[in-house]
Amino acid sequence: MNVTRRTWISAGIVSVILAGGISVAAAASAGGTGRGEDPVAPAVEGNQPVPTDAPAAQRPSEAPPSPETTAPAEDYVVSKDVNPDPRQVGRYWTEQRLEDADPLPMPAIEGNVNVTR
Repeated sequence: MNVTRRTWISAGIVSVILAGGISVAAAASAGGTGRGEDPVAPAVEGNQPVPTDAPAAQRPSEAPPSPETTAPAEDYVVSKDVNPDPRQVGRYWTEQRLEDADPLPMPAIEGNVNVTR
């Protein structure tokens, strides 16, 4: 491989772009982006009270619901075992049922299938 001046310039540009992307990703994962106008304002976690000297953008517009008003997880989480016993499938598909079963239709191409190159 012939390493020329253009190769070194390209490698430098790629390195700068890569370093910039890494720094942006690190800032975003640390919570440095999207804080509003005041980047020095501390973030408020979970159910911690908002300080009285916090900017108006950081104060919640409405109080979070109290734990007593939240429905229990069983009321809004939907879960179902799809196949609790795989042997039951083997018992269902007997030889007679397999012979009587209709296969799913194969997909069909509609329209002009002749392609000219």
